[in-house]
Amino acid sequence: MKVCWISNAPAPYKVAFMNLLGKEVDLYCLFETKAEKDREKEWYDYGFANFHAIYLNNKNEKETIKQMAKECDLLINSDYSKKVCMYAVYQFHKQKKKVIMHADGGIVIPRGIFDKAISYVMRQNDFYLSSGEETDKYYEYYGIPKNKIYHYHFACMSNLELAENEKMLKNKSTYRKECGYKEEIILLSVGRQIPGKGYDVLAKAMIEIPNNIGLYIVGGKPEEKVKQIVEENHLNNIHFVDFKNKEELKKYYAGADIFVFPTRSDVWGLVVNEAMSLGLPIISTNKCVAAMEFNRKFKNTEIVEVDNVLELTKAIKKLVENKDFVEKLSKNSLSGIKEYSFENMVEDFLSCFKKIEK
Repeated sequence: MKVCWISNAPAPYKVAFMNLLGKEVDLYCLFETKAEKDREKEWYDYGFANFHAIYLNNKNEKETIKQMAKECDLLINSDYSKKVCMYAVYQFHKQKKKVIMHADGGIVIPRGIFDKAISYVMRQNDFYLSSGEETDKYYEYYGIPKNKIYHYHFACMSNLELAENEKMLKNKSTYRKECGYKEEIILLSVGRQIPGKGYDVLAKAMIEIPNNIGLYIVGGKPEEKVKQIVEENHLNNIHFVDFKNKEELKKYYAGADIFVFPTRSDVWGLVVNEAMSLGLPIISTNKCVAAMEFNRKFKNTEIVEVDNVLELTKAIKKLVENKDFVEKLSKNSLSGIKEYSFENMVEDFLSCFKKIEK
């Protein structure tokens, strides 16, 4: 089978998955850009080993898409609202080829009169890949029938990586030293220092948390608002860590005790997958699709209302004061994430392709 996939940029987890899927199908990926402005260039992966990568631009996009529509059996559409993607859908349908809309996740945000336009554009696709029941709600809000939705395990690691991460837990004390963790109990968060990640809310929650509990936020220098909260309240137990690559970051997860992700909106949140693979219990908001999906399936997360400092403070205190509860959540994280491997994700995609062929 010859498959065309149109996507935004070569994120590392995406490229790793495409390299694996490319062993099973003849895969062409049309990337809209090499890198997005709000990401470190080091984060991206350009190791295209088992699939064909083409970068679209104003000069080549129409002819490239026309050619792909003639040659390929189906289109995976990951960016349904972009003009270039709408054009791709049109060209594939012109050739009587099927189109699959692919969503990592989705959060329903009512937009009034624009909802009808979004629904219309979304319904131009023939089938829909969903990362789980939380994403199904997003599709269904826009009028997508359940019988056209197929599920997949949204992964960012292989089976081998998951096994290697679990082994790292045997050396927890070593990683605590390497990462410079000072306090008795370590809270970890990983994410870009932008308002959407909710670090101002987390900093305010830490005002009521004892100094023997340290918070380490990996992702660079703090926003000015967050920095101000830390300085005004003399929060010496909050530490900011520069961007770390994948291998370095694993040590931070392995040495920590609890993962806190106070996001205001994440259509998935792969850092939750990463934290779970190293046995961490999760605290997150009702606007993180990964946390909601995993907690529904595995009961490994304390879910708090977004932007609610009091609820977040209570959740942190609940976990740091209850070792047995933390241990239970930790075990649930570690066992649950084993379902979410690249290998399982490939099987999910192939199963979808076969059903569509029928």
